[in-house]
Amino acid sequence: SAALCTLLLGGSGTLAFQSSPKYALPSYRSSSSKSQHYLFSSSPARHHRRHHRFTTTPVATIPPGSHCSSPSASPSIISSSSTALEMSTMSTTGNLVTIREAIQAHKNNHSGPGSPKNIFLDGSWHMPMGPSPRNGRSEYIAGPRIRNAFFFDIDDLSSPPPSQPSNPKNLPHNKPSPIKFAAAMDRMGISPEDTLYVYGTKGCAFYHRSYWTLASCGYHDPSKVKLIMGSLDEWKECGGELENEVLNEDDARLFRMSDVNLEKANQTTKYACWKKDDEVMDSSVVDLNQVLAIVNDKNKESHAKDAIIIDARSSGRFYGRDPEPRPGLRGGHMPGALNLPFVSLLDPDDPTKFRSMDEVRDAFVKAGIAPLSEDKEGGGEGQQRKVICTCGSGVTAAALAVGLEECGLRSKDDIYIYDGSWIDWGSEDDTPIVTED
Repeated sequence: SAALCTLLLGGSGTLAFQSSPKYALPSYRSSSSKSQHYLFSSSPARHHRRHHRFTTTPVATIPPGSHCSSPSASPSIISSSSTALEMSTMSTTGNLVTIREAIQAHKNNHSGPGSPKNIFLDGSWHMPMGPSPRNGRSEYIAGPRIRNAFFFDIDDLSSPPPSQPSNPKNLPHNKPSPIKFAAAMDRMGISPEDTLYVYGTKGCAFYHRSYWTLASCGYHDPSKVKLIMGSLDEWKECGGELENEVLNEDDARLFRMSDVNLEKANQTTKYACWKKDDEVMDSSVVDLNQVLAIVNDKNKESHAKDAIIIDARSSGRFYGRDPEPRPGLRGGHMPGALNLPFVSLLDPDDPTKFRSMDEVRDAFVKAGIAPLSEDKEGGGEGQQRKVICTCGSGVTAAALAVGLEECGLRSKDDIYIYDGSWIDWGSEDDTPIVTED
């Protein structure tokens, strides 16, 4: 909608734990203990399995005017955008799936006890500001929602949560700790063998952070996390199963992490990391000190040529012409950072879809991220391989991170999110900030 575009461009039930350990936590290295040089060294190998393409079949009577194809047509989704194609065939990983593929996965989810499941999660999040702010959790409770879907709450899972002494800046969406993630998975009955499907409600341009959290934190096999291209409204139009009733307060899906005794959960969680202990590295996020080291090294023209910083905020905020929506933050950007407003990657008619991957790739290249084969300095050494994605609070940076991987310009191992983003950087008195290139 016009209002959404204006905003983007401008600016308790409890569930008992089962005692037998199935999802044991791995030994884990936190970002605070990670070497500053880890960004500029080879990342641990990750095992990627190709996405299994579901055979698409007609799923329901298609309402007149729907964006779904008719039962006699090709199995691809027909997008409202003239540029959109079937996303699964375009993405590098195969983790972007169409509504039809997702519906087929949902229909096939009738395996026996203990078998891998297809689990659906509403990852909707909305800017908590503006004249009529939306709330993803409230909308999930009110319905409709995909039948048996859970709500993945990036704010509730933040580690450490805002208002805690260990989070004095109230950073709102930090990546969850291993124990908090495992406890949340247990509450939702998710195992590492399950395939997760993340969707967003109509007009939600921010659900990429939920997908990224599930796929990039090192706890769940990223080949088993899918991002649905298309909104809940399109799911309904295509005949996907829904729940329409308002959820009762005692519904087990409405748990809060404050209900969980994490100290006890550390001994009793069933969810186990998909990797071996020696493969688990916190390689998906960076903090202020790590970004500051990159910026300072670039200012001195020294050897930090391996990393690029790219900012998802609007150009007005990036150059300090428009005020930050959060009070107390300075305007401008980090020296040397590139700017690519995240909305440039999204279908202008439906922000729950990317543009074609060719368009996404072109947008990154025009912003300054060259393909590796064209981006050589010093005889092949010091290529700008690593990319740090940042934004206002760590949410829209995820759209850049996902798009960058899916268009094939960088691998997951080379993509990071600055979790604190501009809330962290812009609130400091002495971090370097510029308002020009």
